Amino acid sequence: MDFKAFGAFHGGAADAGVIFFYTGAFDSEVVNALSSQLKERLEAESASAAVKRKLFSTFIEMAQNVLHYGGAPSPGNKPGSIGMGREGESYWVACGNLVAHEHVQRLNDKLETLRNMSLAEIKAAYREQLANDAHEANDAISKGAGLGLLTIARDSGHPIAFRFEADPASGGHFSYFHLKTVI
Repeated sequence: MDFKAFGAFHGGAADAGVIFFYTGAFDSEVVNALSSQLKERLEAESASAAVKRKLFSTFIEMAQNVLHYGGAPSPGNKPGSIGMGREGESYWVACGNLVAHEHVQRLNDKLETLRNMSLAEIKAAYREQLANDAHEANDAISKGAGLGLLTIARDSGHPIAFRFEADPASGGHFSYFHLKTVI
């Protein structure tokens, strides 16, 4: 990267309100390091304790989604990005990663359902899922009983935003998945 491109990247990040960003391979050590760094970064923010808790919780859920569900074009390489920033008086948390193309429709359907639920409905679904002992039999793909996306939606101040974009380099095997929430 030349200095002009780096300057444009830096300016773009500042214009987007970015206060924390990582891109690269995700593994449990990276997620642990990111969470430690994020705790320190959140201390410098003037947000309330409740907002900081929601930001941290959402960030961790998104990082774990990249780690557990992110596609891997080669063994041991789960690329992804995650960031946090300010947008006026609110904060946003966003992530992006590859997902296997065969999971796109299932994930899209889950997210559309969440996006159309009220906060009361999200909280009720969360409580119901906590009591659901048959989750593994109903969803062999989800590792966390389906609570991660419910947690993100519950802590958000707005409907979650997402998009899928085919990854042409994968020959139709993967799509980019982007997820954003505003707190």
